Amino acid sequence: MKSFYFQVIIAFTLVLAPCHLANSQSESSKKLVPREDYGKWESARNVQFSDNNNWVGLAVSNNDGDKWFELKNRQTGTKTTFQNATSLQFSPNNSWITYSVVLPGKKEKDLKKKKKPVPTKMALFNLTTNDTVFFEDVNKSNFSGSGDYLSLYRVKDSQNTLIVRTLKNGKEISFGNVKNYAWQPKGDLLAFTIHTKDKAANGVQLYNPTTNTLEALDSEATDYKNLYWAEDNDDLLVIKEIKEEDYETSTNALLVWNDLSGKARTFHKFNQNDFNSFDKDWYVTLNNFQFSKEGDRVFFNIFERSKKENKKESDSTKTANDSLTNSKWFDEAPALEIWNSKDEMVITEQKVSSGKGIEQPKLAVWNIKNNTFYALESANVESVEINKDKTKFIGQTQEPYRFESLFGRPSYDLYLVDAENGTQKLLVTDVASNFELSPDGNYFVYVKDDHLHLFDVAKMTSRNLTEGIDAEFINHHNDHPVPQQPPYGFGGWAKDGKSFLLNSEFDVWQFYTAKKEHRKITNGKPNQIVYRNYYKNYWEPKEFDIKSPVLFTMGGKWTKESGFAKGKIGGTIETLVFEPADLSIAGTSEDESIIAYSQSRYDAPPVYYITDTDFNDPKVTFQLNSFINDYKWGKAELVDFTNALNNKAQGILYYPADYVKGEKYPMITYVYEELSSRLHRFISPSETNYYNPTVWTQNGYFVFMPDIEFEAGNPGVSSARTLEKAVAAVIEKGDVAADKVGLIGHSWGGYQGGFVPTQTDIFAAAVAGAGLTNLISMNLAITPAFRGSPENNHFEVGQERMVTAPWLAPEKYIENSSVMQVHKLNTPILFEVGDNDMNVNWRQGVEYYNAARRANKDFILLVYAKEGHGLSSPKNQIDYQQKILQWFGHYLKGEEAKDWIKEGIPYNQQLKELKAWGKN
Repeated sequence: MKSFYFQVIIAFTLVLAPCHLANSQSESSKKLVPREDYGKWESARNVQFSDNNNWVGLAVSNNDGDKWFELKNRQTGTKTTFQNATSLQFSPNNSWITYSVVLPGKKEKDLKKKKKPVPTKMALFNLTTNDTVFFEDVNKSNFSGSGDYLSLYRVKDSQNTLIVRTLKNGKEISFGNVKNYAWQPKGDLLAFTIHTKDKAANGVQLYNPTTNTLEALDSEATDYKNLYWAEDNDDLLVIKEIKEEDYETSTNALLVWNDLSGKARTFHKFNQNDFNSFDKDWYVTLNNFQFSKEGDRVFFNIFERSKKENKKESDSTKTANDSLTNSKWFDEAPALEIWNSKDEMVITEQKVSSGKGIEQPKLAVWNIKNNTFYALESANVESVEINKDKTKFIGQTQEPYRFESLFGRPSYDLYLVDAENGTQKLLVTDVASNFELSPDGNYFVYVKDDHLHLFDVAKMTSRNLTEGIDAEFINHHNDHPVPQQPPYGFGGWAKDGKSFLLNSEFDVWQFYTAKKEHRKITNGKPNQIVYRNYYKNYWEPKEFDIKSPVLFTMGGKWTKESGFAKGKIGGTIETLVFEPADLSIAGTSEDESIIAYSQSRYDAPPVYYITDTDFNDPKVTFQLNSFINDYKWGKAELVDFTNALNNKAQGILYYPADYVKGEKYPMITYVYEELSSRLHRFISPSETNYYNPTVWTQNGYFVFMPDIEFEAGNPGVSSARTLEKAVAAVIEKGDVAADKVGLIGHSWGGYQGGFVPTQTDIFAAAVAGAGLTNLISMNLAITPAFRGSPENNHFEVGQERMVTAPWLAPEKYIENSSVMQVHKLNTPILFEVGDNDMNVNWRQGVEYYNAARRANKDFILLVYAKEGHGLSSPKNQIDYQQKILQWFGHYLKGEEAKDWIKEGIPYNQQLKELKAWGKN
């Protein structure tokens, strides 16, 4: 439920325009945004740089589905717009770009609606001559490592063709029946696999376009599954299927060529049958291949497989199967699943697991140089987080703490796992979490007993790092009732492995491995500014150079200002920019010498700047949506209040676009969890984003989005008490009519939207989407969206924060369930569900509907067919948005109620009206 919010509930799209444009036109000449203008509002992706930093590009789209990109030459200032284009790619030699040619949004939607094929087309553009070449039926293109050649993958009439084009003269060569291909990352070798129907010509080919030579690396009447190049050399890994007559599942061989373009070429092959340590009843899967940077090690998954059944033998030796039932009384097996309360993974989870059962694939390694194989995960070590270019890793197991871990209270024993020799060494027990090993593999940091500890692998000793320091390194503001609150984070290792960075609530600190010293690098606490060191790729291991300046992000906890600072670790940290706006990195050049960042406010769409790493002379490079000047627009401000737990809290208050001081306005209160950090996000109007604050402000509403902190075991009641205080703080400002306040939320916000009106009468009407209504039945449910897992752990320590099971605290579950409090409901509720919701079962809405109907309450249930936790069909998205406006229009503005609000419409009449939709 939590993750869905960021995807659907409020789409804070990055729409571009310079901040100063918002107020440049006189207010008297501006108009509200009409619904027919929603489609033209634009959003953008991150900025892309050419390798020489001379060119920058930005992909843009609008709500109508049109796509284009802007390309700018930083040397000349020339800007070019490529309409109906997307997927920009620069050549490594900075001479060319490719992009996909697409249809205008409405035309593409029309073809898809009619279930007609959408054509695929690629374009090649010369950055020097401005010439363009188009390629029909090509759906993928890639430049060679040097940028001198281009591969085009064409699919037409069920034929796969790989075309290689020499860019300097336009000459082309084609290869048929190509299944997979990949360019050498930093060269011009092209490897590809051939696949024919009879498999007779299958194999691996290596093409050198420089010499125009083609070489067969391997050939056999089998399937070649995939191929991978090492990052910095010409080592190639190919996955090749091996069928074995005795087994249901094929295994795979690994083929590695080292130094393919050099004189010292070597070939290595991994076949599991060559290793006595490889159980023959297991096989090499096709998942999770990772080829080391140096090409000397391959990580992959292995899994158990079944032998083929001998039919004659099985018929003649049929015996009773005591594990299920005595088969002598039955001619055929029953349609049966046996669910045992001792199951660690329930049957629904086993069905969707990668192994289709309790057993899961295991991580293994092949060391190519010494030709050794080891299973890194085993009965002792359940999971290993690898860095493919290192040899030592931390492995985890929950086995000693299995029962509590099943219900959201995980704890781990940690092992040192060595890929070189396959050893697994127990290091420390019963820890809450840990961070990665130091670059030399000698140290790591873990969390236990509300502190961070450093473990010395060589000495097998631990040291408490944070005890006695006047700073919070554990996030005690986290309101989830878990045994160990999470840390504020790990800032990375120095490349020399001698020191590392840890985050406190506001600051970044440096600690050392060889000495018991620490120092605070930033000074954010006095002004409540949060500093964090910036990394370009957060999915990669975090390492910093102690001798080079480090970039930090800055964020005002209470002011919501943001910006950047820079300095050497241990030196002066200087603020580069810090403003009452949303500033975020929008892209960096390959050498990280150039930065693109965006700046926005709610009343000013983001503008993209390009600057150096010292933020000297930032230049506006892209600005879109300048037409915002034609429209009236609201503003956003913070409202402070004290929540139900007597803690300071904040919310965002958006003003109506046509606000006039002194008048009283209705207000829509949108609720989820913490939302105030989005104060400066620009929100473009959209008719498919049904919970859109800008649409509401354009319709004359104040919109309030307060932060909710929950009391463990009492989430709904504490939310109600907080909302009473939060709304009162807004009412006190004098602009909002106290009797014209509405409540709305989705998912976990939908729970609150449905429950809170049973606890307070401050809301004139409420809307709840896909919300929980019965905490007992939902607690005991299976959730398909969570890979078929039970809701128990999610309920006790996750989003619901109920602490314990319903039979241990039935009064709390009853007090916080909408259906059990429906007799207190005095607020009309509009409740939305999708009848295919895999997250919150739509029967939760049905339960509330039945309860409200029996209790004679005003309640309308909207059931959208074939929809999930969020509405995906534009027609349904648009309808729901209009239903919300009609609902609040009636109850908050006094507009005439639509027929669907006034009274029940018979089902056959509903069908007639839907059939006649749009004909009147």
